[in-house]
Amino acid sequence: MKFKTLRTKREPKEFIYIDVVEKTMIIYTCEFPKPQPLTATLELTKDYYKDCISLPDQMSFDDMEMVEFEMYEVNSIDVNIHNEFNSCKTLISLLEEYFSVNVIHASEERSRLANLIKKEMKENKKNIEYVANLLYICK
Repeated sequence: MKFKTLRTKREPKEFIYIDVVEKTMIIYTCEFPKPQPLTATLELTKDYYKDCISLPDQMSFDDMEMVEFEMYEVNSIDVNIHNEFNSCKTLISLLEEYFSVNVIHASEERSRLANLIKKEMKENKKNIEYVANLLYICK
């Protein structure tokens, strides 16, 4: 799931919460993001709060940024990677069958397996790129 959230530009980069209570704006930071829709922008957020309530003098959006995050369910990445590698196991089985003694002399069977192997190779290439990107995101 992708979402956007407000965060401080300065270190430590903390997530920002803005609340309005009885016409008073309260801004605080937290270790956890407050998810906003992907259509959210810093400009829209400024306009929203400017229209709802006047900003306190000491409050500024200058040290805030709107950033995008992607969130994964716990253990879902492991399951996802496991599922992606199932096609690798299928490809290896096809290759083992292709190079087995029984098939070497049967050209029709060998041709059929070659077509299946080509199809699995294309699918595996996509899966490996997906897993590589997934692991890069998780770093």
